[in-house]
Amino acid sequence: MFWRFPIYLRIVAVAAVAYAGWIFADRYFAGRRWTQRQEIQQAGSNPEFERIYGGTAVKILQFYSREGSLIQGGKTVLCYGVLNAKSVRIEPPVDGVSVALTKCVEVAPQQDTRYTLTAEGNDGRVVSESFVLFVKPAGR
Repeated sequence: MFWRFPIYLRIVAVAAVAYAGWIFADRYFAGRRWTQRQEIQQAGSNPEFERIYGGTAVKILQFYSREGSLIQGGKTVLCYGVLNAKSVRIEPPVDGVSVALTKCVEVAPQQDTRYTLTAEGNDGRVVSESFVLFVKPAGR
């Protein structure tokens, strides 16, 4: 019976079925991604998570600047990553800092500056790392 319809109606019907299939597949995979995110959030009681990431203690995974030194008036980015943190800050204060596995924020120091990353875990434990970003005077 389907074959009795004109070709353009058959094409439209096939396209509609393909579109509906794509929508269902997209929702299925979105649901799986949501489930995975929920599992990560509940990772504190997940032995596999603890085996892979070393437990639920707060950790600084990385903290560095893109350049080791800059010319006065220049800009660079500070990149950091923390695990199992409920809060994070950089001293001296830098805009845009938030808890993340990996994030970079822009800075433009005018003189040699020691940056310190401090992260606090859900258990109240605090960890810190720091480094000095050197600034060379312009014209050298």
